[in-house]
Amino acid sequence: MTKKFDKLFTALKYYLIGKDFNTALKALQFARQYHSGKRKDGVTPEFQHQLEICHYLITLKNLEDEESVVSAALLHDVMEDYDIPVETMNKEFGKKLTNIVLTLSKKYKGKKIPLDQYFDNISKCPIASVVKGGDRTHNLQSMIGVFSKEKQKSYMKDVEDYFLPMIKKASYNFPNQTSAYFNIKHLLKSQLELIGASLK
Repeated sequence: MTKKFDKLFTALKYYLIGKDFNTALKALQFARQYHSGKRKDGVTPEFQHQLEICHYLITLKNLEDEESVVSAALLHDVMEDYDIPVETMNKEFGKKLTNIVLTLSKKYKGKKIPLDQYFDNISKCPIASVVKGGDRTHNLQSMIGVFSKEKQKSYMKDVEDYFLPMIKKASYNFPNQTSAYFNIKHLLKSQLELIGASLK
């Protein structure tokens, strides 16, 4: 574990305790037991990705359901990466949150969803759309010095082709979350400009 990881974990844990977010606290412990490896840099704890996303998402205003956003962010990779059975997820977190995590999973038990359909599904969910935006902001932030230039460019193209259109659709579908979507969109575009300049 790193000092940064420990600080992020502890700060999020006590934030959730203070908000009485018991489901999110359960998701924090549940996801941590699965994400026990290292990230692609071979140094950073794998679960730091989820923690970083949550620390960003809790700064957003006017979320429809903050606890579900945090819970889904913590759990967003567990079904895709570890094939956890739907029955287990339903038992632990209920059908609503399980369905959100499934919506965030590009593949599950060997079945891949076409990207157009995947992002369209996400745009129709107020929780998944916010989480997916936050997920990509951290992926962009953490890929420099780890991914090849070609892979970085591919991630950037995905933002233009899929993420920004999804955010736009979601903002129409859930206007009460407009400020959150605006924040995510602004951050993604700022990251694209910064990374694009560094790749020239």
